[in-house]
Amino acid sequence: MASQIKDVDGGSIGAGSGGPLESIRPGNSAGSATSGSTSGNPRPDSVHITASARALGALSQAVQASPDVDTARVAAIQQALANGQYGIDPDRIAGRMLQLEQDLSGTQS
Repeated sequence: MASQIKDVDGGSIGAGSGGPLESIRPGNSAGSATSGSTSGNPRPDSVHITASARALGALSQAVQASPDVDTARVAAIQQALANGQYGIDPDRIAGRMLQLEQDLSGTQS
């Protein structure tokens, strides 16, 4: 099944066809004097990077540089579990779960 664009058939595109595309003109090269510059020198491209973009870039680099797992904390928890000293506070867990639910739904208690 062929896809069709409204009011365009396969034969109506191209120069001299009377269709939506009458001519194709090659673009000027970046160094040509006809690039619209009045001095004949091409205007250099420029990019402006905001402070927030720089901060996001620095944050991204910091995250990539950090380890995926805190091996010291994992070792400490493993040791506490092995010694039977790892305590679980159900009230703290419930409170954090409720806080997460409120944060996700956008409500405040």
